[in-house]
Amino acid sequence: MDRIYLFHGFMGTAQSHFAQQISTWQDTFEVIPIDLPGHGSNPLDAPRPYFSSALSWIMDVIANQGRGHLVGLSLGASLAIHVAVKNPALCQSIVLTGYSPFIPDELEPLMRQQYEQFQRIERDNPQIVHEFLTLHGTRWKNTLMAVLDDMTFHYPRVDDQAIRNLRVPTLVLNGSQEAYERHAASYLADIGNPLLQVGLIPGAGHVANRQKPAIYNTVVQDFWASLPLMD
Repeated sequence: MDRIYLFHGFMGTAQSHFAQQISTWQDTFEVIPIDLPGHGSNPLDAPRPYFSSALSWIMDVIANQGRGHLVGLSLGASLAIHVAVKNPALCQSIVLTGYSPFIPDELEPLMRQQYEQFQRIERDNPQIVHEFLTLHGTRWKNTLMAVLDDMTFHYPRVDDQAIRNLRVPTLVLNGSQEAYERHAASYLADIGNPLLQVGLIPGAGHVANRQKPAIYNTVVQDFWASLPLMD
């Protein structure tokens, strides 16, 4: 039975971001929902620098439990592709959603604006703060700022050469309604790696697996079914 590792997005959990994938796949695959450091049930607090530390932790988890298919959303997608670049032997395949290998220059001011908005979240959006407190406990703000600092000011880019040299079957499945993710999908398709497949889910945005789960699940399962059988 193949293993499926699920890596959630920023300030989510595996259950909150992948509920409809877990329920669909748990009878067919060994589904391993991963709460990232500082999130959900993970006992580790968010480290600094966040991304590199979380990446090392994830690679240790996979090395201990065994190679599998990595499925990532947003932050989790960035982590999944970096695992594949650094240690492809850990990955049967990777599926990336809500993903871009870089932040376009024109979006950097928006990223900084969002960073400033999150600084005021307790005043401006107490409902979201309550949700974060429920999901992550009192450490929620430390987690938010640790991840936000990295993803705003030190985005974990993957350059063209690394993507061209990627030796892991890869599916990028973004939502059609996010302009920069449409651009990212087109950009990745043009790099020309034969192991890289790209798709857009009509009518979906950044969290396409949650917004159009039936389409998402079908496309991902078809992708896995197309892969050579592994021992």
